[in-house]
Amino acid sequence: MPNQILEQIFNSSIKVRLFKLFLRNPDSMYRAEDVASKIQANKRVVKKQIEGLYEIGFFKKKTIRKGSSKKTAKPNRKKSGEGGKEAGAYFYVNPRFDFYEELRSLILKSPPASLIKISQQIGELGRVKLAVLSGVFINAENSRVDLFVVGDAINRRKLKRLVGDLEAEVGKSINYSVLTTDDFKYRYGMFDRFLLDILESPHKKVINKLKIE
Repeated sequence: MPNQILEQIFNSSIKVRLFKLFLRNPDSMYRAEDVASKIQANKRVVKKQIEGLYEIGFFKKKTIRKGSSKKTAKPNRKKSGEGGKEAGAYFYVNPRFDFYEELRSLILKSPPASLIKISQQIGELGRVKLAVLSGVFINAENSRVDLFVVGDAINRRKLKRLVGDLEAEVGKSINYSVLTTDDFKYRYGMFDRFLLDILESPHKKVINKLKIE
């Protein structure tokens, strides 16, 4: 329901994804074509949406020319990954936009994706025994991973495609890890620090055939 409300407010699912990308990554800047690729949307549509938001002051723009020194747009606020960028017009969110704080709060508080849908999609990857969501999926900072999957015969191609789709939906890169059932059981029995960090930190188990507490 919250995501449906967002789509009504922002008119389209594409605009919702655009807001998620920029408001979850306020220190990054992107070209329109990069945004289209990240949120898996038509470049022409994305460019039109960005230009409209630029006109009302939501975005600031920096043009990087071929062979330029790539100086920062703001002396005291270097944009993430600015060095070594290709030439072009880059957009980044304007923190002084009138409704910046309200929009960012709304985006960060809303569920980034449907947990039921994610559970179904993960279950189709193979013989999945355990699937844990953390990090961006539950708005938990400093998590070791966002997605942790335990299972066998996992289709890596489908997994990679699913991760790409989820990144487009939530607006951030997803850190994930996959273990076979035997490997997990061994490491779990050895009180592996990596596993303990995941299972003792805030998380949500969407598949739990191993009955892990």
